[in-house]
Amino acid sequence: MNPIETLFFTSLLILVGWFYIHKRSSIVLLHSLYSLYALIQPPQNLFSRLHIPLTLPLEHIRNLLLSEAGFAAGAGDGGLAVPVQMPPDLELLLSRLKTDESRGWFVRFGQRALQTCAPCTSAADYALFVFAGILLAYIRTAAVLLLLTSSPNRRDRWRGYVLGVLICAALAECYVLASLSAAPLPKDGTRVFMWHDNIQFTRQVLFLLLPILTQFLPEVQHPGPPSMSLAPALAHLERSIPRAHLLKYTRAAVMRNPELRERAVRWWARKKREGDAGRADEAVQRAALKMGLGFADAGGGEEGKLRMSARLAIESLKGLFVTPVGP
Repeated sequence: MNPIETLFFTSLLILVGWFYIHKRSSIVLLHSLYSLYALIQPPQNLFSRLHIPLTLPLEHIRNLLLSEAGFAAGAGDGGLAVPVQMPPDLELLLSRLKTDESRGWFVRFGQRALQTCAPCTSAADYALFVFAGILLAYIRTAAVLLLLTSSPNRRDRWRGYVLGVLICAALAECYVLASLSAAPLPKDGTRVFMWHDNIQFTRQVLFLLLPILTQFLPEVQHPGPPSMSLAPALAHLERSIPRAHLLKYTRAAVMRNPELRERAVRWWARKKREGDAGRADEAVQRAALKMGLGFADAGGGEEGKLRMSARLAIESLKGLFVTPVGP
């Protein structure tokens, strides 16, 4: 199956699955398809395509390219060899592959940089040329992530995390291209790690997976405006007012009935005994003191913290029962 067929069937599967799960977020779908296309299309690399070592002489490389294009490298039947003019960008690439330093730049910055950047003459020039395209790719992915983590999508809580992952990946890529990729090449030229190609593959995998994973993050439910809670509060208040009136009349009726009054007195007396027993326990006093709720009276006639807090709460509630004076 060629890359075009692979791209077609994979894109079809993504389209069907995406529209089945999410019926929106077309931006993520388009970005995923673009990243998938960039992932399937490998970067230009004549050494990997021709399966030749990096140290192969330039004339051998030229002959292999001519043979691949269907031109004879020399007179095969006794005739004269006809010189073939290669494209200017390919001639520029071959002219730059004459030195070992340029072949090291080929490994670090890729074939496209050496083949298309005519003004580039040093590693810094090639790095700027490559970083420009990388920066645009990261900005495009960051824009997609910002849209996915916007407030209407209710995923704004995850914005810092996904952008942090993207920024860390960008810094790591810059460090690898600027520092680690400058390692010396093997002398035989056969086991060369193509830094540019492998980093580009990893980057495209990240660009493909990160927006999809962000889309599957749980949504954050934001609290509504305060006006939404007024109706439930009013309903609770309307139910509480009759209960308060019923409690007031029930207490008055209990005190008028001798039997109910006696049972109420016994109940309060039992609660008082239980409360006195609990407050007299030293272990309870120590536990309450550690929690900042000490109720034992301190020396010098001072009240405990719990009693002082209860007294302040009662004093503050008394003001709510004062009948306002009308005009």
